[in-house]
Amino acid sequence: WWDSLQQEIFTDELNQSSLPIIKPEKFVLLEALLRDTAFKFIDDIRTNKKETLEDVVTSSFKKACIKLRESEQEGKLDWAKYKNTTIYHLLRTGALPFARAGLLNGGGTNIINATTHDHGPSWRMVVQMTDEIEAYAVYPGGQEGNPGSRYYDNFIDTWTKGEYYRLWIMTSKDKEDKKVKWKMTFRS
Repeated sequence: WWDSLQQEIFTDELNQSSLPIIKPEKFVLLEALLRDTAFKFIDDIRTNKKETLEDVVTSSFKKACIKLRESEQEGKLDWAKYKNTTIYHLLRTGALPFARAGLLNGGGTNIINATTHDHGPSWRMVVQMTDEIEAYAVYPGGQEGNPGSRYYDNFIDTWTKGEYYRLWIMTSKDKEDKKVKWKMTFRS
């Protein structure tokens, strides 16, 4: 509904420009409507009628209902399905063979789990800063940027579910630990 309302209010004026113009943020529109129910952008300058806030709210609500009905028929009424979170390759080629699409990940731009269709937190981390540091993290991808590797996207499902991996915070006493696979020595 809100997307439809923004379109109803701003499209007629903003489409007149030959320059690229960004629509005002949602909070700007909300503040403007709360301050002035006769906000000058409410009227659609393409018509002879003078539209009111009630007109555009009703019209945008009807458009949203149509979109919801279409989404329901497509089996995408659930927010996560509608949003269709997709993790693309770091090169941002947009090529779906290198992407993971259809991730059932809720959230949104201004809410918890701030993910959109193709953008979100690339690194989530929780750290308890005590004498012995305890830390958990996850990122949406894998340990390898090569699409042919089994590690290419091995963290995506964990990231999508909002789960974390415990991190190993190495200290000097751990230098001989069996988790250490390789050592590098630098000489000047």
